[in-house]
Amino acid sequence: MVKIYKLHKIVGLSFAAVLALLAFTGFLLDHDKWSFLYTITFKSVPQKSIEADKRLFEAYYIDKKNSDTVIAGGKRGLFKSTDAGKHFEKISSLQCNAIREQKHTLYIATSQGVYCYDFKKLTPLVLKNRYISSLALYENKLVAVEEKERVYVVDIKSRKVTTSTEIFLPKEALQEDIKLSRFIRDLHYARGLFDGDLSLFLNDYGALVLLWLSISGYIIWYLIRSKQKAQFARKMIKTHANIFVIFSIFPLFILLTTGLFLDHASALGKFMKSVTIPHKVLPPIYNTLKADIWSVDYDGKVYRIGNRYGIYKSRDLNKWQLENRGFAYRMIRRGKRLYVSGMGAPNRILDAKHFEILKNAPHMFRDIIEKENRVEYFSPVQKSVKLPQFHEATLYSVLLTLHDGSFFASWWIWVNDAAALSLLLLLVSGFLRWRHKRKHFKYLFFK
Repeated sequence: MVKIYKLHKIVGLSFAAVLALLAFTGFLLDHDKWSFLYTITFKSVPQKSIEADKRLFEAYYIDKKNSDTVIAGGKRGLFKSTDAGKHFEKISSLQCNAIREQKHTLYIATSQGVYCYDFKKLTPLVLKNRYISSLALYENKLVAVEEKERVYVVDIKSRKVTTSTEIFLPKEALQEDIKLSRFIRDLHYARGLFDGDLSLFLNDYGALVLLWLSISGYIIWYLIRSKQKAQFARKMIKTHANIFVIFSIFPLFILLTTGLFLDHASALGKFMKSVTIPHKVLPPIYNTLKADIWSVDYDGKVYRIGNRYGIYKSRDLNKWQLENRGFAYRMIRRGKRLYVSGMGAPNRILDAKHFEILKNAPHMFRDIIEKENRVEYFSPVQKSVKLPQFHEATLYSVLLTLHDGSFFASWWIWVNDAAALSLLLLLVSGFLRWRHKRKHFKYLFFK
């Protein structure tokens, strides 16, 4: 047990700082709807953090009447350019998740409801103070999704909600197998275990416990060295080793193993996509996907929602059937054509009642741009797209680059790997010491 104690101490002192950083940044990144993550900015940060801010853009619109007028929207807000994207001015700090246009009026899904913009003034339309994650528009009917879970049908003329419902898909339409690559991402991003917020709670619980273990470990080490403070050290040890910490082993083990895979997603991608996980062994959330509406569409007759399994259709928002397989990250309608952006799945287009693979479209494109009678695909990483230029990075992008290690250097992922493996050692050695202490009712730290 003394050898285990020494191993636990050496490994903990060596990697506790990195583990604390991963826990703190991971906790905040799991709550990416919090507005302050995008309103707080930093200037003196690496270029990687500033570049990461480009990925925060979700929507792009070029005015059909005046091509010099460009609207760009994303987590940092809504921006307007009157010189074809050379310069942008900020219209609003509200998070923008989608833009839909009709009769030269823009309807915008924001973190505070649906807004309309007539290119002069931004005004609230409906669903005030609700986080609208996706939006569809057809004539005078608007379909909005709140936080990927509740669907609202809105009459634009009266500005009233005519329908408000959750989506319950039939069990026979939820029998899809998934690839290991999807399962790993779902687990790491707190959407892979249980319905509702329980998966997020488990991630939060593991992150906060890990943060405290990292901090308290250093405090205990200091107190033990100061022998006159041994009594206080014993009290601190009780907060460092107890049943609540033991319960965190499950979420922490999931986070460290999935984190190792994601650190090397490019190298392991082929392997992860080749492994299929049968539906019968998947966690409970895959039997409902109630809060998994990533995209929505309405063509005047048929409603469609997109989730990690694919596209489901319904005529009444009650009876649903699977129409097309593959993660439907975005659905954007342009007339009679429906463009589908895939996440880990092919991009598709629905034309003349048939889905076809969409060629030459970037993976996970965010929007469709209509320019001079042709269609372009908006992806914020494309160099050809003119976006607002920032000289500072949001708190979110700083946290993201700190979490994946790119804030420091390209080789930092190996430090994160070492920290993940150290956490595995700490969990095992910590559990053995805790069990031994429980068995003998005494502390072995001061022997």
